[in-house]
Amino acid sequence: MKKIRLAIVDDSSFVRMAIKRMLSEEPLIQIVGAAVNGEELIANLSQWNPDVITLDLSMPGMGGLKTLDYIMEWKYVPVIILSTHSSKDAPMTIEALHRGAVDFIDKQEYSLMDFDALRKVLIDKIFQVVSGTKLLSEHAIQKSEELIPSEKAPEAISVIAEPGYFKAILIGASTGGPPAIQLILESLGSSLPIPIGIVQHMPAGFTKAFAERLNAHLPFRVQEACDEEPFLPGTIYIGPTGHHFLLETRNNLIYTVLSSEPEGLSHKPSVDVLFESAAQIYGKQIIGILLTGMGRDGSSGLLQLKKQGAYTIAQNETTCVVFGMPKTAIQAGAVKEILPLGMISRRILELLYGT
Repeated sequence: MKKIRLAIVDDSSFVRMAIKRMLSEEPLIQIVGAAVNGEELIANLSQWNPDVITLDLSMPGMGGLKTLDYIMEWKYVPVIILSTHSSKDAPMTIEALHRGAVDFIDKQEYSLMDFDALRKVLIDKIFQVVSGTKLLSEHAIQKSEELIPSEKAPEAISVIAEPGYFKAILIGASTGGPPAIQLILESLGSSLPIPIGIVQHMPAGFTKAFAERLNAHLPFRVQEACDEEPFLPGTIYIGPTGHHFLLETRNNLIYTVLSSEPEGLSHKPSVDVLFESAAQIYGKQIIGILLTGMGRDGSSGLLQLKKQGAYTIAQNETTCVVFGMPKTAIQAGAVKEILPLGMISRRILELLYGT
């Protein structure tokens, strides 16, 4: 099996050496170069010809974001950001994801002295993004609309519902999710007649930066979900890391709720928890969407929505960065329609307005 060619970019000699050390015994990964800054990477890109790059953002010289822009212009290579979370770096990391980086690791979440934990997550991400990454440029998304038809499951409805029928939209995503979510939301027009709830897997602190970025780029209000707050039309709610995000009905109103229960799930917030809570409230009057991501979260919740008669959509493999979450939902029979990323907003508008 061909080895994965990895290039490391970090101004810290300790970090570069730590990554080399933790991957030294991995037989399927070959470190082809380690650069101290963006300029050194650019000077060696053609020679190193990496399959994947780990990139620090806070570096002297041209910096991480400009380095990322150059990589994306050179040719598409999966880039994993190695970020240190702070009030400065969290928004920068979110910006990097929207400029083409496929995933990130928060350095502060792992001790560089604890090689086993960081090694495992880094290797998992490298294998996932190299095997599953697709070119999600604007050109590719446009082509997906033209060339990739909707893959309708047998249960897909053939008649679009009347305007006003659907009462909420729920979206779940993980790896590759932030730019996919923004693309969908940007294409919904200038008004939003119903609320949207979103679970995007991220380390603590990054969901706030994600919500702030969306709020700055969209005509709708976007915020992190809060406990005991009305779930209102025209607002987009992002589940904060560290709490499950769910919906409850109280006094004939629907509220967002943050909870530590259930324990033991692989993600908090969990897409499954949000979807399952909404299924009990809205029944069939909901649109459930599962986007690119690693793992299985969302498949059982989407199945519960489908059993209630909700319209369930999964992003197709061609436009996913990682096809794990949509794939498991499709295999579970939870999906009514499989769509390329560029067609999902179109279907939402058809469902909402009957056009």
